[in-house]
Amino acid sequence: MANSPMTRTQFSSSLIAGAVAHTMFQTGWFGFGMSLAGLAAAALFGNLVDVIGDAIGSEALPSLFNSLGVGADILFWVLIAMLIGSLVLVLLAVIVSVWLLRLTGQRKPWAVTWASLGITAVLDIGLFWLYVWLATVVTDSPVAGPVLLTPVFALVGGILLGALVWWAIAHAFRDKSAEQQHSDGEKGDGDAATAAPASVTPAEA
Repeated sequence: MANSPMTRTQFSSSLIAGAVAHTMFQTGWFGFGMSLAGLAAAALFGNLVDVIGDAIGSEALPSLFNSLGVGADILFWVLIAMLIGSLVLVLLAVIVSVWLLRLTGQRKPWAVTWASLGITAVLDIGLFWLYVWLATVVTDSPVAGPVLLTPVFALVGGILLGALVWWAIAHAFRDKSAEQQHSDGEKGDGDAATAAPASVTPAEA
C-alpha cells in the first residue's frame, strides 16, 4: 500500500463492499441455482406422476393424485418466489457494491463490481462443495452436519472471499497516473540533487 494511491478510506470501502455485496450475491447465486434445480426436479416429478396416472388410471387413486397435483402447484410457486428473490438479491448486491465504492471515490466502480462478481461467481461453485465437504468432515452426521454447518462456512468464506476479491480488483483499477507522477517527481529531484556543481575558478591575485 505504500506506493498505491488508494487512500485508507478507499481501502476500507473496498473490503466492506466486497464483504457485504458478495454475501448478498452468494446467497442469491446459491438460491438461483437451487431454484432452477428444484424447478427441473418438480417438472420431472410431474411428468412421472402423469406417466403413472396414465399407466394405472388416475381413477384408481383419485385422492392421491389430487394431493400430488395440489402439492406440485404449491411447490412450483414457492420455487418461482425463490427464483425471483434470488435475482433481487443479485441486483441489490450490484447496487450496494457500486454505491459503497462510489462513496469513497473509487475509480470505475461498475467495472470493479462486475469483474468481482464474475470472479466470485465462478469460485463460489467450487467453494460450495468445499463447504459441504468440510461440514461433513467436522461432524459425525452425514445429513445434519452439511445442513446446519454449510451455511455457516459459506457465510464466513463468502465474507473473506468478497473482501479479498473486491480489494484486489479495486487495486487493479486504481489511478496509476498519480503514482507515475509521484515517481517522475522523485526521479527529477534525484537528478537535480546528483547534478555536478559548476566549477568555480579562484580569482587571480
